[in-house]
Amino acid sequence: MSSAAKLKTSPFRTTKTEYKFVYTLVLVGLASLTLATFFDPLVSQTVMNQNSIFGNIFQNYADQGANIVLIVAFEVLAWLAWQQMSDTFSRYLSTGALLGMAFNQILAALQDMLSYTFSMIHNLQHGIPMGVANNTAAVQNYPEPLRWSLAVVILVILSFAFQRWVSHRSFQEKNYLTLATLVGIATVFVATSTVGEMKLLWGRYRPYEMTDILHGSLGHFTPWYHLNGNTHHNSFPSGHTMSGWLFLYLTFFVPRSNYLWQKRLTIFGLAMGLLTALSRVRIGAHWLSDVTVSSLLVGLMVFIASRILQAHFVENQSINNH
Repeated sequence: MSSAAKLKTSPFRTTKTEYKFVYTLVLVGLASLTLATFFDPLVSQTVMNQNSIFGNIFQNYADQGANIVLIVAFEVLAWLAWQQMSDTFSRYLSTGALLGMAFNQILAALQDMLSYTFSMIHNLQHGIPMGVANNTAAVQNYPEPLRWSLAVVILVILSFAFQRWVSHRSFQEKNYLTLATLVGIATVFVATSTVGEMKLLWGRYRPYEMTDILHGSLGHFTPWYHLNGNTHHNSFPSGHTMSGWLFLYLTFFVPRSNYLWQKRLTIFGLAMGLLTALSRVRIGAHWLSDVTVSSLLVGLMVFIASRILQAHFVENQSINNH
């Protein structure tokens, strides 16, 4: 019996390690939120440094978990469609449309990374702390041909790699990948829409907005449980932290018999979630409570998605030894 068949016929149960992950996430999250309830301003005053290299690296380049999950999902679906559709018109139309969606996500990721990078460089040249790039990242401050050129090159490389990779998957693996892509797309949508709506409801000032260097104005602190309405301030909860934790979903694109890459991507996802959260407090873009709530929400969303998939973060290798 094949590895995939054995995994499929074995009853699905949450492992002890996964229970520990959920318990740890919730307990540490509640402890952190309790601390933040009383000491949010003090924590930020103590650790905030907008010239932090650590904070700026994660601000510029770690906000792509959602985009990367979508890029992988659309690439996989594109080449599944290419291989499984017999009608020529449908094959080209479906594959082209899905690759177009992947291209759009690549453009979005590059817009974030380039705008943050160019804003940071501008700030350095004008004696402004690097981290203030967060204020101006939405402004187009980079050569647009650069973004499109990079996007085309990245799309070509990824499409070549995913076409070859998908073509070597078994029938069972392709069925699993189809479900994994759809659940991944849904998870990203739920996470981004939930965090986005909460930002509008809470309208919370960021730590660095207490002394806005660019505009010379002062914000006012409100505790995490206080809703301010749509004030155009979006500190709570943290969008970067949300995206950092979404990297954890990448392990579910790995075939269920490839334990090594499941383990590697699980470790990578956990590290990205935690380090992104810490970096946002360090750079002064978020309060401790902002990143804590995002970590709790998205960590649990990814866990629930894995139960829907009936896939473990790292599958039990002992199944194949019976």
